[in-house]
Amino acid sequence: AVAVPAQRYMLATPDKQNATLGSRLTLRLNDSSADYALVLLANHIVGGGGSSRLWKRIRETEGLSYDVRSSVSWNAFEANSTWTSSAIFAPQNQAKVERAWRAELARSVAEGFTQAELDEAKASLANFRRLSRAQDDVVAGQAANNLFLERTFAFAQRVDEQIAAATLEQVNAAWKRQFDPAQIAEAWGGDFKATP
Repeated sequence: AVAVPAQRYMLATPDKQNATLGSRLTLRLNDSSADYALVLLANHIVGGGGSSRLWKRIRETEGLSYDVRSSVSWNAFEANSTWTSSAIFAPQNQAKVERAWRAELARSVAEGFTQAELDEAKASLANFRRLSRAQDDVVAGQAANNLFLERTFAFAQRVDEQIAAATLEQVNAAWKRQFDPAQIAEAWGGDFKATP
């Protein structure tokens, strides 16, 4: 893994009505790491769905963004995965979006998560994983991927079990161990000429 330098870019996109955020952080993990299921849960709470912290604060509570989320692109081989976050918003809201985005990421590390958030994330991820395996094309794709990776569906079952067994203390500790907001590379693109 080679970390992308933690820089903040402001990119001009003149005359565009919407602005966007794109950010990334290198995680020294793969999908076989001990922290995999724990970080999967933590990211789901932070920005993985409609009940995530980023969505609730930036989209629902403050009404600043049309879409905001985070995800992890998991490497199956090397300890070199990528956490990303994105947002779409009106250019004049850039400073407010950035302030709220930074605050939620910092809070996730400093304060951790609640049991209620973890319970909801567990149920949501379990449901998503179960529903995905009810789709023939998804199962076929997973089977082909398993052949390539020399795995069986027992690997997915172990992940399901790890998600179900994860404790709040474990999830909070893994997130604090693996996620450093100060190391995020971020790019803000938009027509910010009228931004205060």
